Amino acid sequence: MGKFFNLDSPFVQFMNRVADLMWLNILFVICCIPVITIGDSITAMYYITLKMTRDEESYITKGFFKSFKQNFVQATIIWLIFLLLGGLLVLDYMIVSGRLGFSIGNSSVESVMQVLLIAVLIFYLFTLTFVFPLLSKFDNSVKNTIKNAFIISVRHFPVTLGCIAIWILAALALIYIPIMTLFSIFILFSVVAFGCSFMYVRVFDKYLPADATVTEENEETGEASPDENEETAEESAL
Repeated sequence: MGKFFNLDSPFVQFMNRVADLMWLNILFVICCIPVITIGDSITAMYYITLKMTRDEESYITKGFFKSFKQNFVQATIIWLIFLLLGGLLVLDYMIVSGRLGFSIGNSSVESVMQVLLIAVLIFYLFTLTFVFPLLSKFDNSVKNTIKNAFIISVRHFPVTLGCIAIWILAALALIYIPIMTLFSIFILFSVVAFGCSFMYVRVFDKYLPADATVTEENEETGEASPDENEETAEESAL
């Protein structure tokens, strides 16, 4: 029994991970309250979960707000862009489907517009799936981050599809299972992000130099961080 509760035992390590994910989820939910900061909160959450997959995180709160501060401007701009595009897609769908009380009156035109909407929606979801994790890992401009997010999402279609499926399942659970509302406050979002991060990290490794191993230790001691090389690595890869 003593070994079961040993600090190095799998059970204790698992419970420590659960506690970290719960605290990360709470930070994420609180920082999403202003709505305009949702994109930055997602970026900061992925910054931590990507490190968790490599057991590199040390201080959840410090790391979260470090990313939150560093990526605030770009993450907010990207979030507002996708929020606006999402609103336009919903509006276009309502127009094409006649839910606003009027119809285009031409079935052929409506069919073409529906196909175009579906294509744009696919591009939208693909890019959205990668854009905030990419921003949390690589230093780049807003334009290049969005462009690279789409290119990488197409290149790594199985990962993109897997992450979209995971988030859709989480959303459906949140809608149809009442108790999931409670879980969403304490752990749901961070667990989903953590699960997706195992797939993201394999993809991002392909766009990093071979010696680029980011750790909290070299960041805190002031040693040269591979983050400085990540923009070059990403751009050359694409």
